[in-house]
Amino acid sequence: MTAIPLTPRLRPAEIYLDSNATTPVLPLAAVAAMQCMQQQFGNPSSSHATGIKAKATLEHARSLARQVTGAGEGRILFTSGATEGIQSSVVSAMLALREQGKTGPTVLLLYGATEHKAVPESLKHWNSVLQLNASIIAIPVDQHGQLDFAFIRQHAPAAGLICTMAANNETGVSQALKELEQCIRDANPNVYWLVDCVQALGKMSLNLATTTIDYAPFSGHKLYAPKGIGFLYVRASAPYQPFIIGGGQEGGLRSGTENLPGIAALGAVLAELQRKDGSVFQAEPLLWQYRAELLAALKQVFPELVLNSEPPYIVPTTINFSVPGFYSKDIMDLFDAAGIRISSGSACSSKIPSSFVLDAMGLPAWRSQGAIRLSFGPAMTATECHDACQAIKALTAVVNKHCLVVTDATPTLEIHASGLLQLKHEDSCSYLLIDSDSAQAVVIDPVAALLNRMVNIIQGRQLELVAILQTHQHAGEADHAAPLLRQMLHLTDENCDEFGWPVATPQLELGHYQLTRLATPGHCARAISIILQQHQQLLAAFVGDLILPGGIGRTDLADGDANQLQQSIQQLAQHIRPDTLILSSHDYAQRFATTLALAIQETELFARLLAGEPPAHWQQQLNVQTAVLQQASHYYCGLVEVAATDASKLIDKAELAELLLQQPRLQVIDVREPHEQTAGPLQAYLPASTGVLEVPLSKLCDALLRKQLHPAQPLLLVCRSGNRSLLACKVLRRFGFATVYNLSGGMAMLQ
Repeated sequence: MTAIPLTPRLRPAEIYLDSNATTPVLPLAAVAAMQCMQQQFGNPSSSHATGIKAKATLEHARSLARQVTGAGEGRILFTSGATEGIQSSVVSAMLALREQGKTGPTVLLLYGATEHKAVPESLKHWNSVLQLNASIIAIPVDQHGQLDFAFIRQHAPAAGLICTMAANNETGVSQALKELEQCIRDANPNVYWLVDCVQALGKMSLNLATTTIDYAPFSGHKLYAPKGIGFLYVRASAPYQPFIIGGGQEGGLRSGTENLPGIAALGAVLAELQRKDGSVFQAEPLLWQYRAELLAALKQVFPELVLNSEPPYIVPTTINFSVPGFYSKDIMDLFDAAGIRISSGSACSSKIPSSFVLDAMGLPAWRSQGAIRLSFGPAMTATECHDACQAIKALTAVVNKHCLVVTDATPTLEIHASGLLQLKHEDSCSYLLIDSDSAQAVVIDPVAALLNRMVNIIQGRQLELVAILQTHQHAGEADHAAPLLRQMLHLTDENCDEFGWPVATPQLELGHYQLTRLATPGHCARAISIILQQHQQLLAAFVGDLILPGGIGRTDLADGDANQLQQSIQQLAQHIRPDTLILSSHDYAQRFATTLALAIQETELFARLLAGEPPAHWQQQLNVQTAVLQQASHYYCGLVEVAATDASKLIDKAELAELLLQQPRLQVIDVREPHEQTAGPLQAYLPASTGVLEVPLSKLCDALLRKQLHPAQPLLLVCRSGNRSLLACKVLRRFGFATVYNLSGGMAMLQ
């Protein structure tokens, strides 16, 4: 048999808008590197003709770096990049301070609170290693990201080293270097001063020789040169100790055979930057125009967009924004599905759920947790800007269709807008049950962080909200989510009890669904479980924190009662089957749901409790289990801890075509969210004959309820990066699915 080729069909074109993280290599730079590797490959330290030519290439690039930065008599040495430049500068300054006897906590090492993490981490590391034992203090910034001059004037007299940056990598905020220099030097003429210039090159005018900046690191891959090459400016009078010792290259300042292809490529970029006419680098007014066009496109998609940094405090090539009701990952997943590459901030801190830069600026948590960075390079063309704007504007239809924003457009009720939605925020779960035939909905256990999303779905789908239900309320703790949701939807809570249940309504009707309640105290004194049926057939039980996926609800809170908990679980067991899906209000272990059978299988404690063993025998063990379960919760930008063994097998791109041919019963499952599936259909990356079943993670429990997936059928799960699909593999295998493959690397590896 011949494998079916994975031929491209209607794939989205890639729009790259993450230039602050890295840039593509300019063609002229790639040519220079290739020519160097093939024709000028000599060692610059060799004395023969081939080495002399290589040396000439190196020194020409150094001369260009000197010209572009206005280095004057300052030293320019080539490095592997900005991080090395920062390290060597910090070490040099600290060694000089130690030789001067400036050690101990009275000596200050100051850095801007919004600096790239390479700066404070370097300060901490070398302060310890060199035993300087100085005090490391962050310089505050205001809401515009500008350094606090009053703080600098107060602390600079005791400072041995001050580290600032010319332009911020997340926000694009630039510092007024002349005013900053005057502030620093008026307070302390002798303090060493490091300025991170990585994001300044090609975007800001630099004339380092006319300043008292002691150290300025630069990185090639932020300006269209390859990764692994950079350079460092060192003022002629500044102390410098070689960070790497060996053969004495770079005048003894940085040993190791030079990365000549990288240097040649960087030289080509610097030469282009120097060109007066016909350069690929755009004039600043045009970059501001590009920014305005991109921002207008973004506002068409997200009318309520809020900028986190604005003129006149920024360079034109960075747009940092947040959208009310969205976390960074929501927007990143949407854009990535459409082939638009953006980021949530610094690529080096992509696992942090909020931006430390925006936190330092004192912006609200929702803006920090929802921050998106769109950045383009100074070589962007008018065509690239136009294509980017068109791709962004095309998302307007997607966000409207899936009610990510509320508009006056007539909603389209597609398959994902019916049945059960499990919406998650960190370890909390909310449920939205929708009956599409009657256009009615019920909310169960609303979470404050998810209210905007729920309101958008309910209003966007023009649903009638029948009830907002809660499974439990702790004594002395006021719940704000349910009342706030009622307020946002202009609903009253009249004729409802404390759980939001309509008074004198033993069974709640929702189209084809029926909901009944069962008193199940124990986790807290006031608690119920909600039994879900469809056409009088038992489907699921919403149990609050009575039973958790992977554990049992805690009873060590103020109104918890172990005896009542045991009785409630035993009573619940009489109303449901061993395989009935149990849905909880918390999911610490990222297991989505459980059943009685699974709980007995996974937790020996649960079996003992269900069998009637008195609480005195298991209460302490329950408290320990509770602590372990809560500690198992890890959240980094929506990522969860998964392992390759969570799937039956990891399938890479090379194996995919053969697998599709060998297993004709294989069902491909797209677990991305509906807006991602619309923005970038998986089908475009697969043979036309391959069927794709769309089961977003938010609908995974619904798929289990409707028996949409068959445990005996082989499944191949796919998401954007391979992480969420691997999590889904873990969940399904736990529920007894025999063969669950995962596409390693996700759709990103198919593009």
